[in-house]
Amino acid sequence: MAEPWSASDPPLQPRPWRLQEPPPLQVPPQPQPLLLLLNRCDPLPPRQRQGLLASLSPAEQQRHRAYRRPDDSDRFLLARGGLRRLLAGWLGCDPAHVPLAAGAHGKPHCPAGPAFNLSHSGDLIVFAFHHRRAVGVDVEQLRPALDWQPIARRVLPEPQQQALASLPAAAAREEFLQCWCRLEAELKASGAGFSALERLRAGATAGPVRHWRLQLPEGYRGAVALMPLT
Repeated sequence: MAEPWSASDPPLQPRPWRLQEPPPLQVPPQPQPLLLLLNRCDPLPPRQRQGLLASLSPAEQQRHRAYRRPDDSDRFLLARGGLRRLLAGWLGCDPAHVPLAAGAHGKPHCPAGPAFNLSHSGDLIVFAFHHRRAVGVDVEQLRPALDWQPIARRVLPEPQQQALASLPAAAAREEFLQCWCRLEAELKASGAGFSALERLRAGATAGPVRHWRLQLPEGYRGAVALMPLT
């Protein structure tokens, strides 16, 4: 029986980063993406939190206010504010002046900066950057009560479903989440979102996409995908 999900490259461990710290000096020109891990549990002084909020665009501030759950609004603030802080450090501008645009399917990008993507779940926020190639990242917190089988039937190719079915229940649940992260990372990297789902289920890709599992704290799974140069 084939493995549900495998990658030829060793897992990658995101570098811990705190909002109080300066960004890395640059996105290094290397095959692997630069990965940074932000933990919501790290204390953030109120003044810095207000600074993050002030750096958001009017549309981002409106989206921040629209969240009903405090945890969701907090994740959005730290993720988008942190992204602006990182890009501003590389572009040499104020975070509020970082130019962000959205592609045809809503994927944000920075015309003057590196390719990037981000994902958040639970207390973790992961940023992925690459100097040339489109990148996608997904992180998910394990949920023991997740009814994953119906989702697997909708989104995974038949060989992956069969491989998952051969595993013990707890292992299958965790491996499904890893498969989901891989799928989500590639869909995000492609910029097409779930409009490309059927193509990926059929095994068609836009070229030699590279995938890595992520080494994350206990209770989380993640993956990153890097598209070929176009």
